[in-house]
Amino acid sequence: MLTRIIGYILFVPFIAFYSYILGPVLKLVLIPGGLMLFVIILGPKEFSTYWHAAFNTQPNELKSVPGSQIG
Repeated sequence: MLTRIIGYILFVPFIAFYSYILGPVLKLVLIPGGLMLFVIILGPKEFSTYWHAAFNTQPNELKSVPGSQIG
């Protein structure tokens, strides 16, 4: 019983810290960093081409993107 109470005392604050503090901070750092990594790998022109194609509502238009392996 005592170990279960101590477990909850340690577990609940960690989950709250991760959910409300660490999670949003990691999203602010990792998402833009990952996108910048894609810009470095693909180059700015290719990245913007695929970025705009990703938000396109018609699925068949991705086939017209240069260098696409889809379809």
